[in-house]
Amino acid sequence: MMIKDYNSLIETAKKQKGNKTVAVAMANERSVLKAVVESVKQEIVDAILVGNKKEMEKIADEQGFSLNGMRIIDTNDEKKGAKICIDLILKKEAHFLMKGFIKTSTLLKAVFKAKELKERDVISHIAVLDLPNRDKLFFFTDGGIVEKPNKEQKVAIIENLISVANSLGIDSPSFGFISPYKDFIEQENTEVIKKIEEKYKNVTVYPALEPGEAFKNHDGLIVNAIEECNIVTKGFSLFSDTVFAGIIAGTKVPICLVSRSDTERNKAASLALGAIFANREDI
Repeated sequence: MMIKDYNSLIETAKKQKGNKTVAVAMANERSVLKAVVESVKQEIVDAILVGNKKEMEKIADEQGFSLNGMRIIDTNDEKKGAKICIDLILKKEAHFLMKGFIKTSTLLKAVFKAKELKERDVISHIAVLDLPNRDKLFFFTDGGIVEKPNKEQKVAIIENLISVANSLGIDSPSFGFISPYKDFIEQENTEVIKKIEEKYKNVTVYPALEPGEAFKNHDGLIVNAIEECNIVTKGFSLFSDTVFAGIIAGTKVPICLVSRSDTERNKAASLALGAIFANREDI
């Protein structure tokens, strides 16, 4: 079943057989903690909270929710917290990761050190957007990891994008490289597309797509530089009723990567996306 919007994302995550457990790195951040607790309450995920226990308890008390029954691993050290989360994954006590009050670089360094978690040579961030007045989700990549991808990195980024789209029930996705004009085609991108089409028969990738055309008729855009994705997704999130879910793919377990400015709804959407993607082998 194709997941078309935020509500169906949440409902699909609820209906999965066997909850996936998220390890939250430095969960002592208000909106992250609230989103996790609510997702546990809705039986979307189980959670292990890693971070400053006193701060978590203070947040819970101030916000009027309970942490009773939740597993908490107390640490005030970011690097130690990241390592604890990775160890939980390697022991199969958790199935995916979520970034809390921790630097992205600190969390990713811990991920990179764990060679067992490597799936592809390139990891990338996929933004999954529920846009107003659109009847299906929109995918945007890479706005978080690879600053200006080369040809080989573009191939891997598209493969990561395909895996996330497939996990949401999109079997024959169509994407394109973002471009100001349809005829503004980079030769490198045509070479990338050739490699993708040789491997993925049900995927269509266009060498150049104007954003307006992509938003109306296609499943997503691939950018040529990280800023292109960041500017557009931030604009949608700040100035429209868009729901944003962010995930890192390319590792054996997904990583929910959210920023402090993301709303609780966005963080809940990222958790639901992480739970579904973590369960992709069972879909």
